[in-house]
Amino acid sequence: MIKDEFKFIGKNKLILVSVLVIILIPFLYSIFFLKSVWDPYGDTQNLPVAVVNLDQPVTYQGKKLNVGEQTVNKLKNNKKLGWHFVSKAQADKGMKANKYYTVITLPKDFSKNAATILDEHPRKMDLKYQTNDSLNYIGQVISGIGLNALNSEIRANVTNAYASAVFDQIKTIGKGMKNAADAATQIDEGQVKLDDGIDQYTVAVSQVNDGIQTMKVKVSPMSSQIPQLASGANQVASGLQTLNGSTTQLASGVGQLANGSNQVTNGLGTLQSKTGTLSSGVGQLASGSNQVTSGLGTLQSKTGTLSSGVGQLASGSNQVTSGLGTLQSKTGTLSSGVGQLATGSNQVTNGLGTLQTESGQLANGTTQLQTGSASLTTGVKNYTDGVTSLSKGIDQLAGTTGSLATDTNSLATGSSDLTNGLQQLSGSVDSQNKQAVESAAKLQESLKKYEATLKAKTNQDPDLVAGFEQLETNINALMTQTESSGTSLSTTLNQKLIPGSKKVSDGLTTLNQRVPTLTAAITGLQNGATKIISNNDQLVTGTNSLNSGINQLATKAPSLVDGVSQLYSGSGKVSGGLSTLNGQIPTLTNGVSQLYSGSGQVSGGLNTLNGQIPTLTNGVSQLYSGSSQVSGGLTSLNGQIPTLTNGVSQLYSGSSQVSGGLSTMNGQVPTLTNGVSQLANGAGQVANGVGQLNANVPTLVSGVNQLADGTSQITTQSGTLKSGSTQLKNGDKKFAKTLSSSAKKVNGITVTSDTKKMFAAPTKMSHKHYSYVPNYGHALAPYVLSLALYVGALVFNFAYPIRKVSKADGTATQWFFSKITIGAVVAVATAIVEATLMMAVGLNVDHVGQFYLTAILFSLTSMYLIMFLSMAFDNPGRFLAMVGLMLQLGGSGGTFPMELTNQFYNIIHPFLPMSYSIMNFRNAITSGIASNTVTLGYIVIIAFALGSLLLLWITMILLQRYHKMGISQLDDNQKLQTVEK
Repeated sequence: MIKDEFKFIGKNKLILVSVLVIILIPFLYSIFFLKSVWDPYGDTQNLPVAVVNLDQPVTYQGKKLNVGEQTVNKLKNNKKLGWHFVSKAQADKGMKANKYYTVITLPKDFSKNAATILDEHPRKMDLKYQTNDSLNYIGQVISGIGLNALNSEIRANVTNAYASAVFDQIKTIGKGMKNAADAATQIDEGQVKLDDGIDQYTVAVSQVNDGIQTMKVKVSPMSSQIPQLASGANQVASGLQTLNGSTTQLASGVGQLANGSNQVTNGLGTLQSKTGTLSSGVGQLASGSNQVTSGLGTLQSKTGTLSSGVGQLASGSNQVTSGLGTLQSKTGTLSSGVGQLATGSNQVTNGLGTLQTESGQLANGTTQLQTGSASLTTGVKNYTDGVTSLSKGIDQLAGTTGSLATDTNSLATGSSDLTNGLQQLSGSVDSQNKQAVESAAKLQESLKKYEATLKAKTNQDPDLVAGFEQLETNINALMTQTESSGTSLSTTLNQKLIPGSKKVSDGLTTLNQRVPTLTAAITGLQNGATKIISNNDQLVTGTNSLNSGINQLATKAPSLVDGVSQLYSGSGKVSGGLSTLNGQIPTLTNGVSQLYSGSGQVSGGLNTLNGQIPTLTNGVSQLYSGSSQVSGGLTSLNGQIPTLTNGVSQLYSGSSQVSGGLSTMNGQVPTLTNGVSQLANGAGQVANGVGQLNANVPTLVSGVNQLADGTSQITTQSGTLKSGSTQLKNGDKKFAKTLSSSAKKVNGITVTSDTKKMFAAPTKMSHKHYSYVPNYGHALAPYVLSLALYVGALVFNFAYPIRKVSKADGTATQWFFSKITIGAVVAVATAIVEATLMMAVGLNVDHVGQFYLTAILFSLTSMYLIMFLSMAFDNPGRFLAMVGLMLQLGGSGGTFPMELTNQFYNIIHPFLPMSYSIMNFRNAITSGIASNTVTLGYIVIIAFALGSLLLLWITMILLQRYHKMGISQLDDNQKLQTVEK
């Protein structure tokens, strides 16, 4: 039965093709899926992420801090994501148009917040980002990973800046402590001088007291001079207020100028973005024109073949016409011969009638008969020779009618084919003419659109527009000429050639219909001639008997009379058949004439068509030449596009610089306005101060008086000052010593770039691979390979008639081995093809032998398991196999770790064969799986296969016992055929 099973596959081409295709399905499933996700993280530089930098730099610890600019500069050298540095408006537009997966925004206070680290209430740096999760969730996840790395890098950079500032402050403090220690030493030295100076101070205080007393006398005149100063200050304040009121108009005008410049820049940006579309459109138009030119070149190359074919057709038609003329010239001879044959037959019939009349007198004229027997013998001999000649002529005529039927059939068939060929030629001419006109119309429409676009643009090259107009005129002329030539050719075919061909066909059909009648009449003549010859024999015998004995004639007279009657009857039939034949001759002659006339019309029409071929060829050549000119013009236009694009780019760049300058100027206007305002406020304060000074002059006088009293008291306390100075000198010595020791310790700290990096990022990670998986494709390969093998087995059991019995008298065991052999061959072939081709397309495998072993074992297990379900339960069993596929999709652990998966899938995980094939595939491809786990996997897979085989065998025994073999619920295109014998 195994041999019969393979014979069935070999005989049934549909089953054979299905099996071969099924063998390739797992590979195709694997390669298409894995190649689509082979290394998604390896091309993250192509993932578009927009970056908007709104950050404004600040001064921190005397240094410029610009975190936003630093971040952008680092990202420009970062290839982890596809960074696009754009404005906020461009980012919003790109997000709405699904151009970006993520938009990162560095706010304007990004650096400002970074500088608040030492403030009482520091503010965190807010790194804002917006994602479009619906566009692609994995893209959002990859963006998030990149943003986390970016955030960590920013934090490290900012911490590095903080560290630099802190260490700079420590260094400054160290220098300050050293300076303070030096200063303390100097203070100690100066304290000695201070003691000496205090003595001098005491003397000087006395002198100051004297001077204060003098000033007390001098301040009195100020009461009259201060009011004049207050009046001048008020005038200055009034002028500055007027200036301050005009700065608002200045700020508004500069702002409007900056906004207008930005609008111009944005418009030029939009124009610049569209130049790519213009270039692409012109390129596509040029490509389409080249395709039209290529098609016309192909059409032009075929016109020679068309001309040759029409010439051959015209030559063949002329030959047909010549043959029909010959046939027509012979119909007269045929008609004359048939007429003569009919006349001779009538004469024979008349003679036989006379003989029959006279035979009644034979009994009474025996004596006369004896006398005329010699003459009768001679007449019978002549009569026999005439009948023999007649029979030969009829036989020749019958042979002619056989070839005539064959020739008329051939002529009718050839005429019908000629008519059909002419109709197809007419349809082909109409179709090609229509295609040529439609192609030219499309080209003309494209040129009109582009010409309108060129005319709508200002400062366009007049020569370019004129060239397009000339191209359009040439296309119109070519369209008109092509359409006219096609119409003329089609009219010739439809009005002359095709009707003539139909007349020829109709005449041949009529002639062919008359041939059976002619053949039947000639057959009747043959039969009559046969009877005549037979009777002639009897006549000769009677004549001989007459010559041998006249006495016996009396007894034989009745037989003679009967023979004459039969001869007369046969002769009458011959005469009737010849009369019928003679009556059909005009119809034959008319049909041949019609055939000859129609063939002449066909030949004339073909000659006319052959004469029009050069015109068609010339029109196609002109159309091809004009299309080449169009393609050349479009190529020239396409060559001018880069110049246009470059000009727009330069204009956009210059406008951007203008906008930047106006923006900078606009940014400085508030500073100018603020300065004028401050100046006006200061002038007001000066005026107010002078007024207050004027109001406080009396108080000044009073204060001078108090100062005079104070200096008197200082003079009194000079002794106490001398005592304190001595105590201060002793404390300065101790302070200078301690400060010097601390300064040495602080200045001993060494700060390098490595110290700052350590302060910003004190930890690092070190990654070591126990097993290495190069990319996402290698990670998913075990899961997809297992899934593909299971799907291949499932498709095989859907397509192949599992329950079919290849031998009716076989046992269940033979049936069992025939099916598992076919399943094993397909499963092993599927596994080997999938494994080999996957390695060929780039899958790197650590253990090739284990890789093939796992593929073959799991393929066999899947095949036998699904075969058992299909054999035992038919379509419901195939449905159970589909359910098994769905359970293994989620429960085999092919994508995420089982610890992260739903509890239900964790419960069924150990009972799924794909769970073990995936683990063994992983070890075969990238290693790293424990040997006892791999061994357990093979044991479980083999156990599933053996268990499925045992259940399959039992099922097939039961099916045979209950006569359920060969019964399947598959639909018509997969129902089992009749049991093979």
